[in-house]
Amino acid sequence: MRAFLIGLAIALPAAPAVAVAQPPAAAPASQELREAAEAVVNVLRGTGDLGTTFAPGFLAQVPEAQINQISASLAQQHGAVQALDSVQPRSATAGTIRIRTERAILVMDLGIEPQAPHRIVQLLVTGVEPIGGDSFAAIMQELRELPGQVNFAVARLDESGPTLVASHNPDQALAIGSTFKLIILGEISRQVGAGRLGWDQVVPIERHSLPSGLLQDWPLGSPVTVHTLAGLMISRSDNTATDALLRLAGRDNVERMMATMGMRSAARNRPFLTTMEAFQLKAEDAPVIAQWRGADEAARRRMLRERYEEGGAAIDVTRLGAGTPLAIDTVEWFASAADLARVMDWLRRNGDETTHGILAISPGMPRPAAAPYSYLGFKGGSEAGVINLTWLVRNNEGAWHVVTASWNNPAAPIDEGRFIPLVGRALPLVR
Repeated sequence: MRAFLIGLAIALPAAPAVAVAQPPAAAPASQELREAAEAVVNVLRGTGDLGTTFAPGFLAQVPEAQINQISASLAQQHGAVQALDSVQPRSATAGTIRIRTERAILVMDLGIEPQAPHRIVQLLVTGVEPIGGDSFAAIMQELRELPGQVNFAVARLDESGPTLVASHNPDQALAIGSTFKLIILGEISRQVGAGRLGWDQVVPIERHSLPSGLLQDWPLGSPVTVHTLAGLMISRSDNTATDALLRLAGRDNVERMMATMGMRSAARNRPFLTTMEAFQLKAEDAPVIAQWRGADEAARRRMLRERYEEGGAAIDVTRLGAGTPLAIDTVEWFASAADLARVMDWLRRNGDETTHGILAISPGMPRPAAAPYSYLGFKGGSEAGVINLTWLVRNNEGAWHVVTASWNNPAAPIDEGRFIPLVGRALPLVR
């Protein structure tokens, strides 16, 4: 139940983030910066010496095994590295590099030490530009090879609603993790439009959930606006904010919103769980989970009232943090790719400017990679065995699309390093 960026970040958090003077556009890269860029090419080819290429602090944060894993994932998704395409400096020690592979240009932010031996202190993949015939068909073929269950859809949006451009199992409902928070955003937006709520309305934090997020660490009673709660729910996948908004909007109203948005898998999400209820259920022993699995809607609502109302059962957090998929076919939120296309289209057509702004706080990729799009709204979600990525995209010609994909594997954790770049390849194809 968390959010993330598309792109593989391998960066030293302590690296300076201050603005630097921009050199003239024609200024050449320093020899040290170009040599570091060439060293990145060698690392991606598997021939570089990581100990001399990266600063010790970088390797302390991102071990060699992780760098090798990322390099292998990039090669798997985009083909073998061919050459350094260009280096665009921002200073003598930082710039943007472009590396050509068989099927794409990898765009990266690079930073090096100011003193010799000028090792790399920052490296971030900020974009992938397909070349040489990448296609939806190629993406879907690789999705089919993933273990478990996968759905995928690219839909063009117009006044008649979503029209599928490319899809794989678009009507198969899968667990979507925190992407369910889009439905709560829709109901909050609807109530604001109806005058029942205001974006500036103050709501005290009454209960905490578990991370992800920020508000689980804030004191109970802290006053927060509806806008702040919604912004944190979408951009930071804040679970405490999510549960506060679900209580504010009303569970029944959120459940009706699923039908209003056109979700055909809505019945699987009734009763609509808070994040804390989901955590409590997942941490239960097998007999309790089996009871939930076999219960009808009325019995499930009774379980929530009797067992989890007002905090309820204690949570064995060690079970939640074990990294093993837990009841992802039962205790989750579910939607098909076609459902999520309709959800995003409803938000596009019915959400106000504030709603659209909240969706775009975190575009699901580093800001430089999002620049080519006129608008990029995003929500994703994951837990062990579950991942979803869903974008609302407006290209520079004004055309709207949704790109969405889910992967569920009850047998093993998800390989995010494989899935995220793979689905992200669809975005430039609608740009």
